[in-house]
Amino acid sequence: MDSVTGRLGAAMMWSVVARSGRFVLGLASSVIVVRSLGDYDYGVLSLVRTFLMYVLIVAGAGLGQALLKFLPSLRVARNASAARTLVRNVAAANLLIWLLLTVLAWATRGAIENVFGLPGLGVAVTAAVALSLFEIFFTFVSQILNANYDTKLLSVASVASHIVYIVALLLVLPRGWGVVGVVAAGALGNAAACLVLIRRLRAAVEPAAAELPAETISLGRLARFSVPFAVIGVLNLIVWRQSETMFLAYFRTASETGFFDLAYRVPQTILEFVPGTVWPLVMAGFSEVYSRDRGSIRDAIDRYYRMLFLLCAPFCVTGMVLGGQMIPILFGEAMRPAAWPTQAFFGVLTISFFGTPLSMALYVMEKTHVNLIIYLCLAAVNVLLDLLLIPRFGVAGAVLPVGVVMLLSVFIYRIVVGRYVNDLRVPGRFIGKCFLASGGTLLLVPFLRFIDDLPSLLAAVVVAVIVTGLGFKLVRVLGKDEIAMLEAVPIPLAARVLKFIAS
Repeated sequence: MDSVTGRLGAAMMWSVVARSGRFVLGLASSVIVVRSLGDYDYGVLSLVRTFLMYVLIVAGAGLGQALLKFLPSLRVARNASAARTLVRNVAAANLLIWLLLTVLAWATRGAIENVFGLPGLGVAVTAAVALSLFEIFFTFVSQILNANYDTKLLSVASVASHIVYIVALLLVLPRGWGVVGVVAAGALGNAAACLVLIRRLRAAVEPAAAELPAETISLGRLARFSVPFAVIGVLNLIVWRQSETMFLAYFRTASETGFFDLAYRVPQTILEFVPGTVWPLVMAGFSEVYSRDRGSIRDAIDRYYRMLFLLCAPFCVTGMVLGGQMIPILFGEAMRPAAWPTQAFFGVLTISFFGTPLSMALYVMEKTHVNLIIYLCLAAVNVLLDLLLIPRFGVAGAVLPVGVVMLLSVFIYRIVVGRYVNDLRVPGRFIGKCFLASGGTLLLVPFLRFIDDLPSLLAAVVVAVIVTGLGFKLVRVLGKDEIAMLEAVPIPLAARVLKFIAS
């Protein structure tokens, strides 16, 4: 367990560095894209990205998660030949599905335009699907490196991809390339990342020790795990924002689609900074530990809850307070209708974190089919609410279904996982202390009318950081276990900050 924790901590350091770089660069690229395209074309881009998200899930076929699950187990078994076979099978399946989807997109491009009534949409979707090969390959290699806790080069590649993306945007958008230009720039960034990673692929697959044929991953076992994961991925897109994006484009306008997408994308980028950074590594680490000790899953869930809310609660509260001011300042007055939904989504997306560790536990225990059943139910509720509310209420009618389904999912996961894990613990008292300590940001509410430009917004963020740090110190959120958990991720200056807050 200690060796896994050590490797997990080192890997998380590089993952946090990469995610930090991607966060800053991603925010910058979003500002460039939104301000360059305007509300209508950005709405069209949102719809293209929605199609692309489904393509990436289907092309991935759940096999990336299978790599995270099975490569650590094969490393424990020291079975190099099985690891190589697994990687080859996953690569071949990804390539074949991508090819079929590209042909399908080309064949249906006219029908896509007719359904949504947006000229050029079919061509843009076809281009996005064809160019998605680079992102599919990048994801494939990334999961292999994550499964091996080898995130240093991955960090460099992910930051490089965003730099190339921004440079490409600055070149193509002034030339009027529009939506297709944004898609092409993203593909170029992913291609650059692939070039950085390709030389590390073979070494990441090989277990360090001598080969012992103790465990193999049959195609049947791989399919039983990955295919439900792929279906869950599609349902997950429905449950989150992708169904709302498509229904808004169909029933309402491209501009409203863009407002909703931006209102969701900004909180998602900020709030998922932590879970998006640690989820692949946590799953790989817990899969390895679980393969040795089946009873470890209860403690893993508890630790994951503490890590999530310790780091995410401040972002949630600050976003709910400042999110409405941030939208027009960063993205322009034309996007002001996205302001209040942005604040709402900071709260809605935080609800989902109550289910994240429980969902992960089901994957680690290879109960993927249970997740599939849960998501089928949630997707049905979500689509029904979309159809009832979006045609009449627009963006407001799109926000409510996401919140209802997120809240419902938490209760379902708590009941279901409790059947598999004895004495399941959700550290509610600790989570409450995290939000209480973050509440100092509410002191900024009377001064929101004075936050109307970038300097004042940055000043408000600095104040929020300071009062939150003081809040964590006064409420005494950090105990010995939490400090040890955070120290496992060697972030620069973290030791000094932790020492101040805990003193």
